[in-house]
Amino acid sequence: MAETLEGSDHTPVQRQIEGLVDEACVSRDGGDDASNGGGEAHDGRSHRSTMGGNEFLSPVSIHEQSDPLEPRASESRKRCNDKGFVTMPIEDHLKLLDWTARQAAPGKRGRTPAAIPPILVRLGLDRATVCELVSEFGRLFCCVARRPACVDSMRCHRTHRRYHLRRRARELLTTTD
Repeated sequence: MAETLEGSDHTPVQRQIEGLVDEACVSRDGGDDASNGGGEAHDGRSHRSTMGGNEFLSPVSIHEQSDPLEPRASESRKRCNDKGFVTMPIEDHLKLLDWTARQAAPGKRGRTPAAIPPILVRLGLDRATVCELVSEFGRLFCCVARRPACVDSMRCHRTHRRYHLRRRARELLTTTD
C-alpha cells in the first residue's frame, strides 16, 4: 500500500495528480511535450501518462452557482460525463483526500506520514464534520449533495419538484460555511 496519494498506483487520484504535474510542466516549458523526445515524461513516467492518461476521468471540480444539476455528456467521447462532483478546486480535493488517508488507518500500513502538512486548516473544515460527511454520505444524501442554499434553489429537471436535503446534512453543511 502506498504512503502517499501520488504513489498509489492504478488509482484515479494518482492519474489526477499526474495530470496536474504535466499541466504545470507543459506551461513552464512552453507547451510542447515533443521537446523531451516524446518517449519519457519530465520525471521518468511513461509517455502514456503525460499524453492524456487522465482524460478518461470525469473532472473533479464543479461550480455550484453556474453548472447545471443534471449530468453533462462528454463532448470529447473519452469519458461518459464532463461534470465534476465536488464544489472545490482539485487542489483542495487532493488535500482533503490526503487528510482522510491520515485518519482512516492511524498506525497501520498505508497511513500518510505525519511530516506532510495538514489540510483542514487551509480548507476551514472541522474534523468531526468531514468524518461524518464522508462516513455517512449515502445516508445523508439521497439525490443531490450540495450546500443547502444551492439545493433549496434547484428543482428536479423532470418533475420540477424541489430536492430534499436531510436535516442532518443541512446542519453539517451549514456549520462549514
